[in-house]
Amino acid sequence: MLREMGNVRTAFFLVGTTIGAGFLTGAELIRFFRGAGSLASLAFSCAVYCLVCAFLLHLGKKYNGFAGAMHALFGRGANVAICLLLAVAFVPCAGMLAGLDELLPAYRPLPSLAGLAIVLVFLSRGMRGVSFLSVLLVPLLLVFIFFSGTGFVTAAFPSASETGRGLLYATMNAAFAAPAFMDAGRDTRAPVRSSVLASGAVFLCGAIILGGVFGAGGDAVSAPMPYLYVMRGSKVFFATVACAVLTSLASALFPLLSACERFAGEKKNAAKIVILLAAFLLSRLGLNGVIGVLYPAVGVFGAVFSAVCIFNEYFFKQYHQRIHSRRQKAENKGRAHHKVKFEHLTAVDD
Repeated sequence: MLREMGNVRTAFFLVGTTIGAGFLTGAELIRFFRGAGSLASLAFSCAVYCLVCAFLLHLGKKYNGFAGAMHALFGRGANVAICLLLAVAFVPCAGMLAGLDELLPAYRPLPSLAGLAIVLVFLSRGMRGVSFLSVLLVPLLLVFIFFSGTGFVTAAFPSASETGRGLLYATMNAAFAAPAFMDAGRDTRAPVRSSVLASGAVFLCGAIILGGVFGAGGDAVSAPMPYLYVMRGSKVFFATVACAVLTSLASALFPLLSACERFAGEKKNAAKIVILLAAFLLSRLGLNGVIGVLYPAVGVFGAVFSAVCIFNEYFFKQYHQRIHSRRQKAENKGRAHHKVKFEHLTAVDD
């Protein structure tokens, strides 16, 4: 077991899983938050994200990690739920690798291969390595974003479509990191406090990036990677994106490689190679290809998955328990002996 993770350490872990290449370059933020109500929509999204994160951490703490939570919530269907979430984890892996190659397109695929190698070193230490990587890099990431602000986003009431996109963005990020969140929850001290800190940091970072993009004008908004367009020429920004990619890639790969530990001998290593190769091949779609094609679909899946988990945890289990309680009470009542009167006894010839 890992040493219990404090509030700030867990918050760094949550931020590290959420702020990746798509977030920091502005590619996914502009896709989900554009329009007059973008700031309010982002605030709503972060509030939903906070609740879902706290819930997933709570599940991991209560049921001893990802696998335990899935078996507790889905019973015989646990293996199906586990496979679906692990399949979803391929998407951010591909997005992060594609983001590394976008930073240095002339040298692709060397940046993505180098990023994989670095992350695998930390993953060799399990969740402890993932947490340490977040603690090491996320503070640097936050400092750069906070001091890179170049504009402001005007606040306006969001439309229904903007609110819907904000909801999808929150559930998408939750689905991407659900296995890692539940495993981290096993050693988390205060899930709610950590989630509040992380969602607050994500909101501030998102508002700064959106303000910088909108402040730079239409050319930045229409660019494939808007904030990269705003920060073009900044070597520090390139290094910051690389830090964001490494933390997100580590948290996405962790549950996938952990699942391979079930195999024995050479099968385990072969499974890990297949997973890494599949993520690398999917990354050939490019960052905008992954964000444009796969991210919205994952958002819908995340919304459905979160709703089912909440229903199973807080409604179905209690209803199921009441049914068993009533059945037990009926069995106990039926177990009483019938009263036998004197005339029912047969005569005895002595």
